[in-house]
Amino acid sequence: MAKSGKNSDNASESKKPAPSSRTNGPAGGSRTPKGRVPVASNPPNRSRRFLGRGQTPAPEVPSKSSAEAGDASAEITAATSSKKKYAYGGGALILVFIGAQLVSSVVFGMVQSQTSYDFTAPAGIGAAVGQASSQFAGGEMLAISVPPPLWLTALMQIPLWLGLGAAPIWFAIKKGKGVVADLGLRMKPIDVPVGLAIGVACQLILVPVVYFLLRPLLGVNDVSAAARELTDRASDPLSIVLVFLIVGIGAPVAEEIYFRGMAQRIFGRRLGPWAAIFAAAAFFASTHLQPLQFPALLVFGVILGFMAWRSGRLGPAIWAHVGFNVVAAAGLLFQFGPT
Repeated sequence: MAKSGKNSDNASESKKPAPSSRTNGPAGGSRTPKGRVPVASNPPNRSRRFLGRGQTPAPEVPSKSSAEAGDASAEITAATSSKKKYAYGGGALILVFIGAQLVSSVVFGMVQSQTSYDFTAPAGIGAAVGQASSQFAGGEMLAISVPPPLWLTALMQIPLWLGLGAAPIWFAIKKGKGVVADLGLRMKPIDVPVGLAIGVACQLILVPVVYFLLRPLLGVNDVSAAARELTDRASDPLSIVLVFLIVGIGAPVAEEIYFRGMAQRIFGRRLGPWAAIFAAAAFFASTHLQPLQFPALLVFGVILGFMAWRSGRLGPAIWAHVGFNVVAAAGLLFQFGPT
């Protein structure tokens, strides 16, 4: 009897069904309720027989995170903003220059027609004596030409200053983003001593060095002849003050606004910084219409352009231009310096 009981127990144990993956979960896990299919933690791989021969499943492309998408959109925005659209450019630059010259010429013609002054006559007593002597030797009636007074010459510069200085400001305010953003028209207290020192050094050191190096090509010439025609008419205190107002304040401010503020920045949109500086300097030197002064004005214009570009404002260049012109005028008036 004992033997048969033991056999019956073994038979009952052998009849127990083996665990199945259809009814049980993972090893050691809980039993899945009947009628439900367990969900795998990873999606099943697609069978190769549905892909055809020689084909492998395509790798899954990871989706970009929100941070990566934000970086991509920022790069697109930066690339779009780098191609800036300007409200004015080279056409406005040419229009301002031609307009300033045209208005100045019209005013000059009106003044010349309404007065008896000879605007081509050289100033000074020596010029008048030479003119009288030539007329007397030729048996002609004495008719000494009288040059215009210095105050009239100063007033005739106003249309040119308005064209070169005020017109770029108008474009910057009405068409652009303001005089600071478009022209760099601002200055700091440090600009005054630094700019004046550089301008004086350029007039007293740079100009003599330039013409010493060019002496084999140019010879010995009076490069200050054109400026001396203006200073020779300064025979009284008022005239001397007018000379410094014309040469020392009006011309530097108007020219720096136009050449370094407007022209150089417009050139810089298509050229590199150094090419824009050189182009603006060449434009600046050529508009003076003085071939002998061109080399010195070109080098000085490059220095002014570098100062404006390096500082990001016109203050240093304006004060350097003031120092350069004031020393030249003072040298001609009071007979000192290399001028």
